[in-house]
Amino acid sequence: MSATGFGALSRSRRLRYVFVLVVLVLVAGAVSMFVVDAGGTEPEPVPFDETTSLGIAAEERLELREQGLSVPRVQVFYSQYQYVVGYRGVESAVDMLQQPAHEQQFGYPLAVYVEAFGGDAVEQTDKGYLRAESDSEWHSASEVSFVVGSGARTPAGETAVPFASEAMAATFVEEYGGDIRTWEQLQQYEFELEGAAVVRDRVTDQRASADERVTAARELMGREQSVVVGEDSPTVQAAVDAAPDGTTVLVPEGTYAETVVVNKSITLKGTGATIRGDGNGTVITVKSDDVGIVGLDIEGVGNRTRAREGEVGDDWDAVVDTGYAYGDAAILAANVSGTYVANVSIQTRASGVLFRDASHSVVENSAVKGPTNWRDGFMSVNAIRSPVVVQNSTFESNRDGIYLHRSHNTVIRENTFRHNRYAVHLMYTSDSLVADNIVREQSSGGIIIMTTPTRNAVVGNDIRNTGTGIIPGGSRSYIADNVVAFNDLGMSTGATQSLYEQNLIYHNNIGIRSAAVRPSNRVVQNDFVANNDHAKSGIGPLRIWTHDGTGNYWEGATRWGNGERSYSPTDPTDGMLHRTDGTVTLAESPAKRALDIVQDTTPGMRDGDIVDTAPLSEPVNPARLAEIANDGPETEDDDD
Repeated sequence: MSATGFGALSRSRRLRYVFVLVVLVLVAGAVSMFVVDAGGTEPEPVPFDETTSLGIAAEERLELREQGLSVPRVQVFYSQYQYVVGYRGVESAVDMLQQPAHEQQFGYPLAVYVEAFGGDAVEQTDKGYLRAESDSEWHSASEVSFVVGSGARTPAGETAVPFASEAMAATFVEEYGGDIRTWEQLQQYEFELEGAAVVRDRVTDQRASADERVTAARELMGREQSVVVGEDSPTVQAAVDAAPDGTTVLVPEGTYAETVVVNKSITLKGTGATIRGDGNGTVITVKSDDVGIVGLDIEGVGNRTRAREGEVGDDWDAVVDTGYAYGDAAILAANVSGTYVANVSIQTRASGVLFRDASHSVVENSAVKGPTNWRDGFMSVNAIRSPVVVQNSTFESNRDGIYLHRSHNTVIRENTFRHNRYAVHLMYTSDSLVADNIVREQSSGGIIIMTTPTRNAVVGNDIRNTGTGIIPGGSRSYIADNVVAFNDLGMSTGATQSLYEQNLIYHNNIGIRSAAVRPSNRVVQNDFVANNDHAKSGIGPLRIWTHDGTGNYWEGATRWGNGERSYSPTDPTDGMLHRTDGTVTLAESPAKRALDIVQDTTPGMRDGDIVDTAPLSEPVNPARLAEIANDGPETEDDDD
């Protein structure tokens, strides 16, 4: 176009052309930033602890190492990712490389190295784990021979066994069976992994299993009455000492100033009774299996929260034991099984109920309240290596409502949490279910999962007026059907290889933050409504939150395109569509469309962004959305 012709254009059209030219220049410059020197020297393998890694849980790694078992590892250098990605287990690497849009997010693999077994004998245990006489070494994946179908596995599921030569692989096949594949052939192999979809599918079974555990525990309430405190024995302790195994000790209404040790299988049942300690220790100590503590108010708990010198051994988790597993509690159950706590009310400055190495325990219909300021309290329910069911209870003003350490297969459901630091806090705890809880006004967070556990499910919780609603960590978890509303941050996607679906993320300052450096999650069919910012993203490559042509509902995205165009909540223009009316005009401009096309098709162009290539035109759950819009924040003052 001539200068005369350009000058004849209207001011708005001239601005549009200038904008297009500026965008095209920026696009050209941005594309050049991500060009890879294909003829460059192939990178050398790095120490695995220098990679950003995916794979199995931390505790599982420690347990395998203690048993002398091996998990072959893989490291991949990508063209559009600044970090070397490490995979624990060949199956994890192959599964990730097969994921849709993986190359668009990371670029193509520049180099792949595999930790392959050499000439020493490799043993496959009865459970399918691998043990080698010496350490394996890094080899280019194209030079490695892989055995599949031998029954070998890692904690994630079926795996391939890598060898430095085909002859070594053949020797292994002769003893354990299977087939030999090259790296190229392995890319077509589908491993049977216990991923997030498996966690989703077993939630129903976890609920049913918890029902069975609760039903079995409730049988302790049906024991025959044998001793009545005040009639047959002068004190609660004397009544416990006199009661035969398998019977009930009845504690009538009144206040009993004493501490009690239950060292036989009985049920201690109160009827309006309070047991009050002297403020210097644990009030009720359980030292036998199948003990019931029912219908009591407990107070006068000491304030010690740490172990005394000499109480803790030298296991790898001794630091946790020192800080959490000992100290005072209203009820302590250690090295026992089958403890049942029901209809109990506790006032405490330390732990409410402390389980240590105690299996098959149940807490229900109970309440634990700490000091006015949670900083002066501790844990309402504190379970250390103790799978437990906690349900229909209320926890208020404590450091953590429920704290778990290595308490796998725990179920926490239908409880109410108020004014704690965290409502539910999982450490090194896998295969657990946190479901249908009401969480209000926690100072730091609602549900937090730390220390890289795996296969946890966080389902159906309602979390409001909290620092951060859900903070999941670890891998292969399922986070679904939750309401996170009126929080500073609704949730983060810190867990990797996980599934986030059908959550309602409403009226938060930030709806969701993509926290994982390695994008490996599936985030689909969630509703993002009325958030100041629907999403924020940290460092790392492009996150594509679409699967099989289905994305999420983003308020504002349907104002242009009706779901026919991609939407990026982290894009400066897209991110304002639900807040600023004038943004629609800019979003529909030819320049913006051109930039979107380039960004959506060029690896690296959306570095650090979140993109939904098929945003939904309607909310996933409109009824739930209408209900929460009507309810509002639901603060405690509202309840009063």
